[in-house]
Amino acid sequence: MASPAASLRAPPRLARWWSAKPSGERTLLFCAAVIAVAIVGWLGIWQPVVRDIAALRIANARDAVALAEARRMAEDSAGLARTTAPAAAADPRADFDRVVTQHGVRAALTQQDWKDGRLNVVFGAVAFDALVATLEALQRDARLRVVTATIAARVEPGTVRAELVLAR
Repeated sequence: MASPAASLRAPPRLARWWSAKPSGERTLLFCAAVIAVAIVGWLGIWQPVVRDIAALRIANARDAVALAEARRMAEDSAGLARTTAPAAAADPRADFDRVVTQHGVRAALTQQDWKDGRLNVVFGAVAFDALVATLEALQRDARLRVVTATIAARVEPGTVRAELVLAR
């Protein structure tokens, strides 16, 4: 079995060339090789690492600012949810009737059926903008949210037929 040192031996041509050089020249070549390795290490390893560290510090500062802003927004949203959530009324039917009347879509209401705490409604022909505003008000004021919805465009521009199921 060959020793580890034997596997590290230089090829015979290189060994002969090296041994033919005077010791001063060998020292000079060795120093030049060390300097070349140091320059390659400096340019190939150290400089990219330093640049990456600087870039990561800048990105870290930017991300910290974004995180602080996101936390502030989350706290604001949580605070708004706690302070503006209206208390649920005892009768959601009265709230529904009030909101539908306020938004002027009572005439478009063709079917209204309360079953198991859910409201099934059909608007035969209602302006889409009015429907969206009404649904927003129902969610905000009456705390009735859309569970299922089927909305189909009608021939009249801007109007739709809407079949909705609302629940608390």
